[in-house]
Amino acid sequence: MHPVIFKISFVEARSYYLLWASALLIFVFWTRRRAEKLWDMDDDDVTSVLLWVYCAGVLGSYAASVAERLPLYLSGGLSLKMTLRGLSSGGGMLAGGLVGIWRLKKCRIGIEDFAEAAAIPAAAMLGVGRIGCFMEGCCAGVGKHYAPAPWWAVHLHFDPAGLYRYPSQLMESLAALTMLILLLLVERFVRRVRGGGSAAVVFPLFMALYGLYRLIFDHFRELPGSRWIWLLASFAGLLWLAFSVIRLFALRRR
Repeated sequence: MHPVIFKISFVEARSYYLLWASALLIFVFWTRRRAEKLWDMDDDDVTSVLLWVYCAGVLGSYAASVAERLPLYLSGGLSLKMTLRGLSSGGGMLAGGLVGIWRLKKCRIGIEDFAEAAAIPAAAMLGVGRIGCFMEGCCAGVGKHYAPAPWWAVHLHFDPAGLYRYPSQLMESLAALTMLILLLLVERFVRRVRGGGSAAVVFPLFMALYGLYRLIFDHFRELPGSRWIWLLASFAGLLWLAFSVIRLFALRRR
């Protein structure tokens, strides 16, 4: 693990922030390109929406991360420095999503079409960002002492000798990148079936798959996130997906 890439005097470049900043930039620029190229959205409106989503996502992820760790800090189980460090993907998605819906309505952009444009870049963002979590050592999996070390486990830079962890960050990154490939294939099929109609499928599928992943595997994390967020995301994604599939079949029969 390499939490610090380089340090010059008081300037410190942390791999966590570098990779998450890169992941967010991938999300913003790829979503912008897809929205303009595939859905013919106005450049200025799309840029405005993405700027609001970007700012709300960063603030929401930071606020949710602090809120999750605050009880541990108050009980003395976590230092103030660790409490104020890190981001929460759930808080970021929730804040960014709510602000994005508000801004889309204000700019009169179709929510379903924009969601389709953002789904695949969102999976790429998580795939890259979680590598930053791994290099930092945050969002760590549960640990146990082993002798010898199992092949699948990881030893973080702050762990005592003999303690090995479930690689939660790497597994989540792998899951997100797998979803990225699946979503690209589904989108290709849906665009053929949909023709000129509009029915969001890729985004609700992403919501359902990622929410289910977090529901199943979050208990392997040392500090699991709020499970109700992922339960809600999975439920909403599955309902939206079912509704969209019905609409797709209706479009195909026309």
